[in-house]
Amino acid sequence: MSTKFVSKQSNYMLVLKPGIEGSRALGTHATPGLYIKFQSGFIDVKEQKVVDMLREHPSFGVDFLEVKEDELDPYADIRDESEPAHIITEIKYGHTEKSIGSTPKVKLTPAMKRMIEGEAMKMLPGLLKQNPKILKDIILGLSAEIKANDKKVSEEKTSEETAK
Repeated sequence: MSTKFVSKQSNYMLVLKPGIEGSRALGTHATPGLYIKFQSGFIDVKEQKVVDMLREHPSFGVDFLEVKEDELDPYADIRDESEPAHIITEIKYGHTEKSIGSTPKVKLTPAMKRMIEGEAMKMLPGLLKQNPKILKDIILGLSAEIKANDKKVSEEKTSEETAK
């Protein structure tokens, strides 16, 4: 069984136990440390001892979190990619022809998302008035779902009653 952790940064590195260099002059041996590096913001830890050390780390809950298997990544919208967006520009005869590549991902803060959702809700009545067919389709779809759910519930009740 593994435990999944998520960090705010893509390549976040933690020092759980620092390593100590050895010295020939003093005759001391090197002591290995314990380091954790998040790959693309994720890490799966299988050893319970390491999981406990991560949960006790001062950055736990600030820079990284523990998530369940079915839970969504809370930092997906704000995490920077480890590779920058590559844009290749073709140059012919000293002039740029065209640019090929992906544009950088736009990051929206939760406040910006709420503002956009609020504006969309304000626009919705006007859009539905302009095209009433959309409203009719929505209402018909919802009523069909409600009827199907009611029928399913009534069938379950009758099957329970006959079983008694």
